[in-house]
Amino acid sequence: MARERSTSTSTSQLDIQKEPHNLNLKVVRLSRPSLNQHYPLPHPSLCPTQSPEYSVLHQQSLAYPSHPETQFILSPALTLPPAFVNAYIGESFSCLLSANNDSEVTITGVRITAEMQTPSLTQTLELIIPEDRQSIVDLRPGESMQRIAKFDLKEEGKHVLGVTVTYSSPPKRSGDAQELDMGNMRARSFKKLYQFPAQQCLIVKTKAGELPGGHAILEAQLENNGDGPISLEEVVLAPKKGWKSTSLNWDIDGEGARTTPLLRPRDVMQVAFLLKPDKSAKKEEDPQSERVVLGQLSIEWRSSCGERGYLSTGSLTAKRLRV
Repeated sequence: MARERSTSTSTSQLDIQKEPHNLNLKVVRLSRPSLNQHYPLPHPSLCPTQSPEYSVLHQQSLAYPSHPETQFILSPALTLPPAFVNAYIGESFSCLLSANNDSEVTITGVRITAEMQTPSLTQTLELIIPEDRQSIVDLRPGESMQRIAKFDLKEEGKHVLGVTVTYSSPPKRSGDAQELDMGNMRARSFKKLYQFPAQQCLIVKTKAGELPGGHAILEAQLENNGDGPISLEEVVLAPKKGWKSTSLNWDIDGEGARTTPLLRPRDVMQVAFLLKPDKSAKKEEDPQSERVVLGQLSIEWRSSCGERGYLSTGSLTAKRLRV
C-alpha cells in the first residue's frame, strides 16, 4: 500500500533538515593511469656551446629521473586523468565511495549504499568491503570509511549513480550544554546523484554472404570509437548448432605465436569467418523463416594501460542459404 504523503512538518523536523550533515561524501572514479607525454631536451653532448646549467635542465626534462635517490622511476612517467574520462560499453565502471567525519563528535551506524540507474533499469550495487571491516561502522572525528562500487556497462546512454549515506548523530549542542547526550541519537541520511554518459568503444558492422556448397562467409567491420588506442585480444564467433566456424583472421601466425592487432582512434579493421554445415549436429531453426541464425560474435580488447573490455553481439542472421 502506498504511503500517504504528510502535508505538515513539525518545527523540530525542519530544524534537523536544515542542519548541516556531520559527514561529507567523496566519489572518485577508479581508472588505470596512462603514459605521460614528455618532451626531453637534446643531450648536452649535442649542444657543446650550452651553459653548465643546461645539463641540469636536460635531466629534469627526461621521462624518468636518473637521480640515485629515486625509488620508483615509473611515477613521473604515469599520469592520472585530470577529470572524469569517458565511460565505454563493455568496460567496468569502478569508483571509490568515501564518507568522512568532519565533525567533532563520534558518528555511529554509518552505512553506504549505492544504485545505478541505466536507460532501462535501476540496479542496486553490491559494494566491495575490506575483509577486516564491517558494513556498518562508527567513525570518530577525522576518520573515514571507504567502499568500492563496480558496474559492467552494457547500455548506451545516460547513467546515474546514486549514493546514500545513513548514520546516527547526537543532537545539536545547545548554548548552555557542555556535554552531548549520546543516549539520544538521531537517525539521519542524505543522497547524492552522479550522472555520466556511456558510449560505444567499438562499432561493429556485420555482413553475411552465401558461398557455393552451402557454405557461408561472415564479415565484420570493427571501428575504434574511443579516444585512445586499444589492442584486440580476441574476436571469436560462436556458431549456432548445425554450423562449424573457421577464423580467417590473425589468431595464429605462421610460427604459431599469438598476435594482437592495435587499433588507434577511428581505425577500422575487417575480420571474417567461414561457416560450413555441421552434418553431425541437427540445425535448430524454423524452416518457414526467411533468415537463418549463424552465431554470435564475441570481442575482447584492452586499452593502452590494460583496462579490459568485452562486447558480445546479438544473434547474427543471414538470408536462408541453399544447403
